[in-house]
Amino acid sequence: MKRSKRNSGKDVYQIVNERIMASLEKGTIPWKRPWSIMGLPKNYLSGKVYKGINLWLLLSCSYGNPYYLTFKQAESLGGKVRKGTKSIPVVYWNFVFKHKETGKKLTEQEARKLPKGLVDRRAFLKYYNVFNISDVEGVDWKLPETSSKPSFKPIKACEDILKNAPDLPEIKYGEAQAYYYPAKDYINMPAKELFKSEGHYYQTLFHELVHSTGHQKRLDRKELWDTNGNDESSYSREELTAEMGASYLSNLCGIWEEAQQENSSAYIQHWLGQLKKDKRLLVESAAKAQKAVDYLTNRTD
Repeated sequence: MKRSKRNSGKDVYQIVNERIMASLEKGTIPWKRPWSIMGLPKNYLSGKVYKGINLWLLLSCSYGNPYYLTFKQAESLGGKVRKGTKSIPVVYWNFVFKHKETGKKLTEQEARKLPKGLVDRRAFLKYYNVFNISDVEGVDWKLPETSSKPSFKPIKACEDILKNAPDLPEIKYGEAQAYYYPAKDYINMPAKELFKSEGHYYQTLFHELVHSTGHQKRLDRKELWDTNGNDESSYSREELTAEMGASYLSNLCGIWEEAQQENSSAYIQHWLGQLKKDKRLLVESAAKAQKAVDYLTNRTD
């Protein structure tokens, strides 16, 4: 476990890009997440909401609450960061001021007293690390009460698909993130109550269900199970298939909404951008998505 850093030779831009890409590869668009995490990410002690790219970095995490602390802040509360927990970078701008004529380094206060023409101001990006409070032990957290949300109402058309689809994988609700785990053939979903609407829940579940059809005991889709790294585009192809299949199923069930269309289009556009040189990609992915939908709906025609 690493303490918070304020000085590092690592490229901060690379850190940000890697986290955003990792989120996309897990099936989450950070700025269009279909489930909620009790409000926007904020610092537990100050109550201030994180802004800019930090907002998106923290929204892409899989925690069920939005509160974060630095290592030192956790210690100041008598807490201890759980062993093995990975920190999350929060970026910020740092400024250096120098006198243009003398080259003398200035404090911000000294720089403000001089005419702008005499001050050379340079900015560079730095970062420090934070941890979600769920990874901090030994603290009695005092959290605000959340307003009650109407209970989840199952949609019959969607439940019929789940009921009649052959050989569905187990669906678990252990983490606040959505993914299909091929090795153990199960789907993990955020709690139903965290989703913005029933439609968003089912669309997200359909995405993972389409992934599961690629298992070797079902449609045996190479893009899903071939992880030897020889074909870097396999993952992108599989994501396109899953999202297109989820769109087909959502339309079939009559739950398609404008917000879901926006979310799906942004996701598909991202993967098309990764594979823009492949002219056949969209047609091939559409065909595989249709085959997955036919499998899940027991259509053999």
